[in-house]
Amino acid sequence: MKIILTILALFIIGCKKKEKYTEVRKTLEKVLIEDQKFRNPYIPEKQNAIDRNNTKIVTKIIDSLGWLGKDDIGYDANLALFMVIQHTNKLSTMEKYLTIMKEEKNSNKVDKRQIAYLTDRVELLNDRKQIYGTQYSIDKNGIKFIDNLINPEKVNERRKSMGMEPVEEYLMVLNEND
Repeated sequence: MKIILTILALFIIGCKKKEKYTEVRKTLEKVLIEDQKFRNPYIPEKQNAIDRNNTKIVTKIIDSLGWLGKDDIGYDANLALFMVIQHTNKLSTMEKYLTIMKEEKNSNKVDKRQIAYLTDRVELLNDRKQIYGTQYSIDKNGIKFIDNLINPEKVNERRKSMGMEPVEEYLMVLNEND
């Protein structure tokens, strides 16, 4: 009987935790849709205003509740946190929340791959070389390639440590999707 009560108590606590963030989850799921609205094809005059608004929403959530993991708010809502920070037009905002993401690196709240993507974006925006090879360029023939990479011979080791495929596979997938 004691085991059944313990299991029931854990179930109720888990349900209450999910209920606690229901409105946050719904808001972030809408934010994720808006984040992608005019991104493909990219229409900056429409997407930039959305990005500014989304940044206000997401930073307010993170500042008040911390970085919420997918166990707290679901996959899409958690993805929205990252996507909005990745797409903000303020480097200082990216840097602030990258620090928070890194603090959560060993928890289940942040996907290490997201840290790699944002790290590379921040590095390039600071006129430094990228570390994980996530940011690509496109040549005159439309072929995507990785450049401006620190120690390219070690990139796959760094990518593996973040749960990522080798850079060659990444590029193959990127170039196949066009």
